[in-house]
Amino acid sequence: MASVPDLTRAISFGGVALNTVTASLVNGKTVLVGCTVDSFDPTELEIRQFTEPLALADGIDVGGTWLGARKLAMRGTVYDKTRGEAYARLATLEAAMIATSGTLGFTNLTWYTISGVTPTVTQKTISVRPNGLRYTIDRDMHGGLDSDPLAIMWSVTFYAKNPSIT
Repeated sequence: MASVPDLTRAISFGGVALNTVTASLVNGKTVLVGCTVDSFDPTELEIRQFTEPLALADGIDVGGTWLGARKLAMRGTVYDKTRGEAYARLATLEAAMIATSGTLGFTNLTWYTISGVTPTVTQKTISVRPNGLRYTIDRDMHGGLDSDPLAIMWSVTFYAKNPSIT
C-alpha cells in the first residue's frame, strides 16, 4: 500500500488546525463545530525534461529529468452552531490562507500518512505558499435562520517551495 494522507488525523497549516471537528449539543440536537479536510491531493508534481531536437540525426532522444513545482490541492468544510459563527470560522481560515510577508509567503503544512500492510503512521511536512481560500456562497446552501447550524465548503491550492516532502 502506498503512503497516503490520513484524513482521520490532525492537519495543520501555520499553526492553524485544519482537521479538528467536535460535536456539540444545541437545543437537543447534535451539531458539528470546527473544520474538516475532506480531500487532500499532494501528488501533482511537474517534471521538466529536455527533448533533443536532432533525435533522428544523432540517436539521442531525451535529456535528464528535473523535478519542477509541486502543487497540493485541499478541500474541506467548516461547521458551526449558527450562521454567524460559521462565517467567522471561515474568515479565520481565510486569513490563515493569505501568504505572509517576510517569509516569501511560505509556511509549513503538516499532516500524517498511513502506509503498509501493518499500518505505519508518519508525520509529513512541506513548506508551501497558499493561493488563497476559495468558497462559494449559495442561497440554496446557506439559506435558513441565522440561528441554524451551517456548514460551508472551502478549497485551497498550495504551491511548494521545494518539491520534496519530508
